[in-house]
Amino acid sequence: MGKKINASVYVDAEIVRKAHELGLNVSKTCENALKDAIKRLERSDCQNNHENCQFDSQNNIGCGRRDLNPGRQRGRLMS
Repeated sequence: MGKKINASVYVDAEIVRKAHELGLNVSKTCENALKDAIKRLERSDCQNNHENCQFDSQNNIGCGRRDLNPGRQRGRLMS
């Protein structure tokens, strides 16, 4: 990978307390979890089986599925 940056991640206080109690490095654990999630998404059926995928003008693939980031709604229910 490349240069590391500071990133804010909101995690339940009890989870962080338990992680520290068990001697886990929270930053490295979060980084590893993100790497795993990226690998899983890149290996998804959409990447291997290009059905229901769109290609942009540079032939980059885009799948018609929602990502894991709730964006501006931050997971709030829509009315």
